[in-house]
Amino acid sequence: IIDPALYVYRFAAHLGFDDKANAVSLTAVRLVGRMKRDWIVAGRRPAGICAAALLIAARAHGFDRYKHDVTKVLRVCGMTVANRLRDFERTPASALTLEQFDDSDVELEYEADP
Repeated sequence: IIDPALYVYRFAAHLGFDDKANAVSLTAVRLVGRMKRDWIVAGRRPAGICAAALLIAARAHGFDRYKHDVTKVLRVCGMTVANRLRDFERTPASALTLEQFDDSDVELEYEADP
């Protein structure tokens, strides 16, 4: 089983984040970690998880990226990204702001059920 976080830095370089690439990548890696705790990663291909995490992180940092931008770079189907986004939207972590998500002291009380 391959960890989706391994793909984040490689594909973030191809999405044109320039000087914020490291911040977007770090947020995406933390999103992948949260998706693991919420059982979204189980049984899913790593590229789809990585695509969703990069899209959420890019939008959180103010970049105008769309599903087709990440699907071209990661070579995944747009429906795959939409499904992973929907899966993440159903978790308590999706309600956090970027500041709350980046704050290491904020821990959610429970994990989402698979």
